[in-house]
Amino acid sequence: MKTGTVQSLGGRVVVAVDSSDVLAPSRIQTVGRGVFLRCERVEAVAGCPAPTIRFGQEGLEAMARSERALRAAHARGDEIYGLTTGFGPLVKYAADERTTAQGAGLIAHLGAGCGSPAPAEIVRATMLLRSHTMGQGSSGIGAHVAESLADLLASGLCPAIPEIGSVGASGDLVPLSHIGRVLMGQGRVLCERSRAGVRDAGPAMAEAGLCPIELSGRDALALVNGTTFMSAYAALAVARASRLIEAAERITGWLYRLLGCRAQALDPRLHAVRGHDNQCLSAASIASEAWMHGPFEDASRPLQEVYSLRCAPQFLGACRDQLDHARRLVERELNGVSDNPVVCGDENDAAVLHGGNFQGQQIAFASDALNQALVQSAILAERQLDVLVNPELAGGTLLLAWQPGATSGVAGAQITASALIAEMRHHGHPCSTASVPTNGRNQDVVSMGTMAARQAFEQTWRLATVLSILCVAAQQLSFLRERGRVQGRTTPRPDFVPAVEGLVEDRSLHDDIQRLAAALATPAPA
Repeated sequence: MKTGTVQSLGGRVVVAVDSSDVLAPSRIQTVGRGVFLRCERVEAVAGCPAPTIRFGQEGLEAMARSERALRAAHARGDEIYGLTTGFGPLVKYAADERTTAQGAGLIAHLGAGCGSPAPAEIVRATMLLRSHTMGQGSSGIGAHVAESLADLLASGLCPAIPEIGSVGASGDLVPLSHIGRVLMGQGRVLCERSRAGVRDAGPAMAEAGLCPIELSGRDALALVNGTTFMSAYAALAVARASRLIEAAERITGWLYRLLGCRAQALDPRLHAVRGHDNQCLSAASIASEAWMHGPFEDASRPLQEVYSLRCAPQFLGACRDQLDHARRLVERELNGVSDNPVVCGDENDAAVLHGGNFQGQQIAFASDALNQALVQSAILAERQLDVLVNPELAGGTLLLAWQPGATSGVAGAQITASALIAEMRHHGHPCSTASVPTNGRNQDVVSMGTMAARQAFEQTWRLATVLSILCVAAQQLSFLRERGRVQGRTTPRPDFVPAVEGLVEDRSLHDDIQRLAAALATPAPA
């Protein structure tokens, strides 16, 4: 693996992977201490059907040291949550002396949840990140458990995890328990060949050559007690949002070129005096696309365009600010230890520290901030779409129809965009302050980070779809000009936007919209 700068996070030194390695087309990923995972790398690994993860030497040594420290603390009679005590509010009671029964009971009672299974890429990201956490060497978990999780990921089997069931506190207990169930030969895995979409894990593991394992109370707790499920959603949301905001900028530059907008609104001197770096970056990104094929200004255009065009750098620059903020919090969480208890030292200086690192408030705040940026980016794109379909603003036909009245152009597509904006606004309300006390008053304040991260991830697809509809409309305006139906020059579409056949007669645009949305949302092949 290529390495880059050394960073310090909370006093812990980590090695940052070089940017050229983030999207390397390798199915192999080293995890654990000494490795720093970025959101795009998590996305790239999670996109592989059967990725291979390896624990680096530093991580293997840290896990072994942590396990020895835990045993030493236990041997000297320390009270250890989940090992000598019950779970949650039952901490005041003694644990089952049969350690495997204690572990099996934890996984069993948490095997609840509801809703559709989480997407396979989310589950793979979750297993990757849980392995990465174990490899930090602060969980006291047996190495065989970490290796079994890595083997499960490499097998291509994907545990079926219900989307709903975590309040984002004490970790993602219920979702992560479904990974534990599969490791024990129970539960279900995703299966495209099954009518129900899932199949029993036991036979699937046998076919893959995997053997079920037993889990002690500590091993089971280390599997479920962390922010891993929400972090997987958040990481993939950040990676996709980064691409979509950049796409929104380039599409805006395309519109500047297509409409002949005045270039003054993109002048770097204008943005420099305000002092927001990301606003300057957005303006430069828009201008780069606008000038791609030479001068583009139309002197007959208004001196000042409507805000969805003229103020696009200000809007999208602010969205970049939110994205940067979310990325910092999420990537810190990806590479930290969200376990409880945390094991420090070695067998000669063992300390088992009980606290609340599993609380997902940072992910909740980061996801809510990202959600707001996604909604505003979509609102901007929908207003730009409104410019294109109105003859007074774009010089085309009403709704970009080939023959208005006899045909309806992109009317259905615009209505879809309006519906998506309503959906995004509805799902844009913050989750990070929606605490619901639970767990016998033990979890009396919770983060709802999992719901926040899931909402942000789902919003990325809605934004991709709004942007795809905008691209359909821009191509239709260009098509009308090419065919002489309206006045105006034509200009090539950006290279990342797939072509759409022009509308002479009305047809369903559903498949075109979905195809374009997938192209915008999915990483480009390496």
